[in-house]
Amino acid sequence: MVLQSIREKLTGIIAIFIFAILIIPFAFVGVSSYFTADAVNAVAVVNDQEITVSEFNASFQNYRRRLQAQMGTAFDPELFDQAIVRRQFLDQLIDEELMAQASLEAGLAVADQHLLDSIMQMESFQVDGEFNVDVYQARLAAQGLTPKQFEANMRSSLVQTQLLVAIGDSSISTNWELNDYARLVDQQRGFKAVIVPAFPAEPEPEAEAEGTEAAEAGVEEILDEEAIVSWYEAHQFDYQSEERVTIEFLELNAAELGGGVEIEDDVLLARFEEQQIRFVTPEARLASHILIEVGSSAPEVDIEIARQQAEDLAARARAGEDFAELAREHSQDVGSASEGGDLGWVELGFMVQAFENGLYELAMANPISEPIQTGFGWHVINLREIRPSEGMTFTEARDILIEEYNTEADERRFLEQADRLVDIIYEDPTTLEAAAEELNLEILVAGPFGRQGGELGVGANMEVVNAAFSDLVLIQGVISDPIDLGLNHMVMIRLQEHWPETQLALEDVREQVVESVRRDHAMTAAAATADGLLAQLEDGGDIAALAESSGLELVEAAAATRKDAQIETRLRDQVFLLQAPADEGPAWATVELDEGYAVIQLESVTPGELSEEDALRKQAYNQRLSITSGNTEAMGFLRLLRQQSVIQIYEDRL
Repeated sequence: MVLQSIREKLTGIIAIFIFAILIIPFAFVGVSSYFTADAVNAVAVVNDQEITVSEFNASFQNYRRRLQAQMGTAFDPELFDQAIVRRQFLDQLIDEELMAQASLEAGLAVADQHLLDSIMQMESFQVDGEFNVDVYQARLAAQGLTPKQFEANMRSSLVQTQLLVAIGDSSISTNWELNDYARLVDQQRGFKAVIVPAFPAEPEPEAEAEGTEAAEAGVEEILDEEAIVSWYEAHQFDYQSEERVTIEFLELNAAELGGGVEIEDDVLLARFEEQQIRFVTPEARLASHILIEVGSSAPEVDIEIARQQAEDLAARARAGEDFAELAREHSQDVGSASEGGDLGWVELGFMVQAFENGLYELAMANPISEPIQTGFGWHVINLREIRPSEGMTFTEARDILIEEYNTEADERRFLEQADRLVDIIYEDPTTLEAAAEELNLEILVAGPFGRQGGELGVGANMEVVNAAFSDLVLIQGVISDPIDLGLNHMVMIRLQEHWPETQLALEDVREQVVESVRRDHAMTAAAATADGLLAQLEDGGDIAALAESSGLELVEAAAATRKDAQIETRLRDQVFLLQAPADEGPAWATVELDEGYAVIQLESVTPGELSEEDALRKQAYNQRLSITSGNTEAMGFLRLLRQQSVIQIYEDRL
């Protein structure tokens, strides 16, 4: 229910905060810093709660990585590392901390089952769409986290989303707001428009000869040398070469180090016996349940009534009534009732203790439980099938053990070589030669590439690109710090050659300049034609007759909508930006299009209407307005929290 509510509200500022909050336990990069940070060195203090430098840096790097993944080559590393960007990101962290404190003060909590459901639905922990315990533990261990630490982080995040969703749920929209919204959104406009193209279509054969002389004169004007030079000098910034670099680098990749060794079976057998539990699939039970909800702190009489109801249902199930039908009719578990109470296969460790105890006490000969009380209420459990524990033999597990042993050996060799590589480079950070010779590595070359990166190889990796254009490599001329390309895979780079951004000579960009001048003249001529047509309309001319006499396209619409696919997007948007015509007649205007101009005659504006019978549209509009209102209220709530809080920011530590 909580996740469904979040999905419905996942829009606007509320969505931004929910995403920002949930990304903390999901990022898997630098998460452990939340537990190891130096609390003394803070970038901000929010009501005595510190946001440390290490916390900020880890979160900001995650933020940059997400942007880079989303934007691809459009990502500008310099733009997203400016002081103003770092300060804006700090403000977001402060807002998150304020929301966390407000959630705690409000006494919000997340039930164990909701926490479990949220974790099991995370794709990061799934294999073939199913939650995998081994993957879960391995992913957390890789970041130095225990399940307890991660689940505490996750619980805190979900609590904060509850507060945001509650704010959104509290917003309402009145009938007046709904009707006013429909009046604008469903508005229709009647108009005619003459399209004046900057680049007219080729003339018909019979008209071609007549227009040849004029066309040639126009070309001569556009290609006039003085106009070309003038344009080039006025737009020099548009004609510059891209700054580029070529780098040389050393690469270490555990997968390519080689040096595998023969492994004695005694070693593998010892490993198998030490880790045998890994090769055992635990017993699982296919179960359904009926839940009669009642809080553990409810009055005793309510608890007893719920227990009796559960007991009656258990008796009916034992008497032969279909358990699934009973669950559909009586269970108050929204998530499983419609599925006949089905919980799927359940292993130990995934349900609350009382529920697990009751389930694992059942046998196929007696599959219906007595009522079992948990924090959710009273459960009646139906055991449908038992899948016994299964284990692999040593022979079956041998290939897995060999692969793991070799992987660990590769990792050890990688770490040894990486440590030695760093030591050698730091002894002389201006050359890769000594490290290449001692470690028997080849000095590789990549580039040239610009600040947006190359297309292939390490030059396409934005971490490498950022390092190549960093002050350390580009200006100081020394070798970069190790750059992580993946698991046990790194490079260290050195600048080989740098081509700064330079002004391109006119001779090198003449074709582009000529095209720009041609387009500018064409757009200017189209604007003049449009202005002339507008003047004739204002003098009483007929727009259809003007279009016909000028040989121009006439676009007509009696009732255009804001999303009318039959009308070119730019023209349609401009039509809906115009002021409504006065009572005495139509309104006229010229507007710029992508490839020319349009002269628009706006004839009518019809407000949209929302009838009582249009329930679906009314529901959709109500949801949109509620989300908008909820976003406004969320921002107002945050402003109030900031006004009531003591916040110290240390700009020099950003």
